Amino acid sequence: MVEIIQAKSLEEIHQVFDIRIKVFVVEQACLPSEEFDELDAQAQHYLLLEDGKPAATGRFRKTEKGIKVERIATLADARGKGFASQMVRHILQEARNTYPECTYFYLHSQQTVMPLYASLGFVPYGETFIEADIVHQAMALIISD
Repeated sequence: MVEIIQAKSLEEIHQVFDIRIKVFVVEQACLPSEEFDELDAQAQHYLLLEDGKPAATGRFRKTEKGIKVERIATLADARGKGFASQMVRHILQEARNTYPECTYFYLHSQQTVMPLYASLGFVPYGETFIEADIVHQAMALIISD
C-alpha cells in the first residue's frame, strides 16, 4: 500500500531528511550545506510511505514567482515504481488546495530526470545551469482552471 502524508512530526521530518541524505548527500555527493537550507523551515514536506516504510519525499514552498517544487527524492530500492510522479502530482494538488490563486509552478530539474517532469506537463525554460555540481534545467507548469 502506498500513501503520501504531510511530514509534520519530528519523526516524519527526520524520515524526510534521511531520504534526502541517502539520495542527495550519499549517492550524488552533494554537500549537506547545499542540501539543507533555511527554506526547509518555510516549506511543506511530504513523505511517501510504501507499506508503512518511507520511500520518497518532496517539498514545496510559495515564492514571489509561484509555487516551487523541490527536493523530490526516491530511495534507490524504491525506484521504478512511479513514486516520484505520484509525489509531484500530490504536491501540485496540495499546493493548489493551499494556494488556489497560484497557477504557476516551477522547479530546477536535474538534467537526467527532465523526462519525468516533462511527462507531468513541465516545460523547460532558460539555459542549463550548475547547482550542487549537477547540471540543472529550470522547468515550469502553468495550470489554468
